[in-house]
Amino acid sequence: MDIRAVGQETPEAVSMMDALWEEIQLRYGFRAPNPMPSTRFDGFWLALGQDGPLGSIALAPPTDSVGELDVMYVVPGRRGTGLAAELLAVAEGFAIRRGIGTLRLRTGEPQPESMRFYAKAGFRPIPRYGKWVEDESARCFAKDL
Repeated sequence: MDIRAVGQETPEAVSMMDALWEEIQLRYGFRAPNPMPSTRFDGFWLALGQDGPLGSIALAPPTDSVGELDVMYVVPGRRGTGLAAELLAVAEGFAIRRGIGTLRLRTGEPQPESMRFYAKAGFRPIPRYGKWVEDESARCFAKDL
């Protein structure tokens, strides 16, 4: 397995965004077009195995030295293996090199394993922010680097 930076427009990156979006729609109970492919990311990483992508993580452009994690996804068969922690470490290293002092993210109640993962990784709950302020299902977290 190899984690590498890729362009977000690559077929493998798009496949991870689509897989994440499908899971989000199932967990949250709605259908809508996937907004992720039109989002601009400063960094996008894939965990690649022999059979293709196993996971992804992206970092949105920072605002006032705060970066936002997005597209954190690990295929179901690789969950619980430490792959998510490896992806997070790559994104955190990139953020530190870019001078980003804080990372934040949005997850939600229908993703309890996500909330546990981020808490274990040192993220703390924060108030909803930005486009998530009105989203009652949103649970936001931040971590100082």
